[in-house]
Amino acid sequence: MGDLPSMDRHVRDGVELPPVRTTGFDDDVKILPVDPVTETLPFPVPRNQDDGTVDWPSGSFPYARTYTVRRFDEAGREMVLDFAAHEGGLAATWSRTVEPGDTVLIAGPKHSAGLPREVEWMLVAGDETALPAIAHCLEMLPADLPATVVVEVAERSHRQELRSAADVDITWLYRSEAGGASRLVDTIRTAPWRPGQPYLWVAGEAQTIKPLRRWAKQDKQIDKKFVEIAGYWRRREERSDPSPVESGQARDAAARLHEMADLATPLVIRTAVTLGVFAAVDGGADTVDAIAAACSTHPGATVKLVRHLALLDLLTTYGQRCALTEMGSLLAEQDAFLDQSLHNDRIHTRLELSLLGLTETIRTGKPAATHRFADKMAEPGFADKFHEEAAFSAVYRATALPDAVDLDGVRTVALHGDGAGAYADALVREHPDLEITLVGHPDRNRRNLADVAHERRGAVQCADSSDVTPVDLAIAVDLIDAHPDADARPLLSMLARSARRVVLITDVLDPATTDDHDTEDDLLRLCLYGSGRRTEAELRDLITDAVGADARVGSLGWGSTVVEFRGRQGSAT
Repeated sequence: MGDLPSMDRHVRDGVELPPVRTTGFDDDVKILPVDPVTETLPFPVPRNQDDGTVDWPSGSFPYARTYTVRRFDEAGREMVLDFAAHEGGLAATWSRTVEPGDTVLIAGPKHSAGLPREVEWMLVAGDETALPAIAHCLEMLPADLPATVVVEVAERSHRQELRSAADVDITWLYRSEAGGASRLVDTIRTAPWRPGQPYLWVAGEAQTIKPLRRWAKQDKQIDKKFVEIAGYWRRREERSDPSPVESGQARDAAARLHEMADLATPLVIRTAVTLGVFAAVDGGADTVDAIAAACSTHPGATVKLVRHLALLDLLTTYGQRCALTEMGSLLAEQDAFLDQSLHNDRIHTRLELSLLGLTETIRTGKPAATHRFADKMAEPGFADKFHEEAAFSAVYRATALPDAVDLDGVRTVALHGDGAGAYADALVREHPDLEITLVGHPDRNRRNLADVAHERRGAVQCADSSDVTPVDLAIAVDLIDAHPDADARPLLSMLARSARRVVLITDVLDPATTDDHDTEDDLLRLCLYGSGRRTEAELRDLITDAVGADARVGSLGWGSTVVEFRGRQGSAT
């Protein structure tokens, strides 16, 4: 696909969209081809939201297929995607029949992380679904970053020529020569081990590669920041005992209301995740006594927990034996997203617990006592964990910043807020001539500076929050989100006094949203900060009231927004 006007900066649905850009080796796009029978889209064309997200109409997801960007030529405006040729399948059929000039909907690409930093070699592996990402990765490798590569495909004719400037050792596996069985995991486990810090990247069928998580953590003791194991697809098996939901039994309104208001289910699931029940079963604990021993829990109490988990279809029981269901297996992947978001000791849950004060917050409009963000920041280790969460999100959004903000004439930049280090790193990488300063209290600056690549860290300075040295551009990352209006106004005024231009990176609420995740996040922020998630109109009014300036609102990507206004500094020095 190439030479498309929509690859450049353009306006669609009244929203200004940045040019297409892809920097990570496993960036992906969603392809929505026309129905091969009707040759039309069987749903309305998705619309772009003001925050840069896509409003997917009902019925569109069954037609969406995700593909890794194999190669992208920004100058030639050409994007290359690889398709596996096979009979059947919406995308495979489209790829065989498509003609030049035909229309296809493409959403993305989503920015993934770039090549790993502070490692001495890579172990890269996957099946044919990961082959485009693997090939792209090898082409991006610098000459001084060697890699050991394992690729498994169906047969020898599917082998591809892979190129790299680095020292690369490639092993090809063919399922046709192993009776159709996969040898991917065993080959990775026995691959020659190079000296120095490795980075493990594996993608493929989720259940096939799942054992590598434990192997990497326990056998090889690789720190989780140097491991990425991604289930690109999941093999589906027919179930002979469909649940009542799957068999389509209707539930009346009272039953649905009971389920929606039920406190037990989310608390039981989070308790089981926190105790490590699913990981224990996955590790071979197949009786209640074995689970209790592995999790250091009371055997009698564990019986009750396991019994309920079985009724929730998270475990299956056969006499005295226990096993994971498909849903339960998702919860067994420690350090995966679900584990991180449902574990009672992780930052997600510790933030969500502020919803326990929702009644008081709705009555007063203020964070409930003992559930405020300020109280949580005083908890040991909370600030560091919160920063990790902010930095993780910032890594994905930061790569889009140079395209979302006009940097012409900008020489000095000040960055504020948790996660600002990732943005500093992206700016220095793209514009090494900029003078970058991280502004905040010493602990925040220390955490932010650690997110800047070691080789670029010398180009970034740190300054205390009291330092109001004027700059060309001040960027505040999620900063006003954590302050109610009364506190946000003086903060905005301070930013305006410090710079000729101010950019806020924030999440804006569409008051007409139909996504309950947006309204849930709005309530959560109200409980934490007393601010909620502001609408565009509320942000504009807040800025006008605080500094008397009009705001320009644009999309950053990943659902985030850039809000820009002029500061009070006539010139920066």
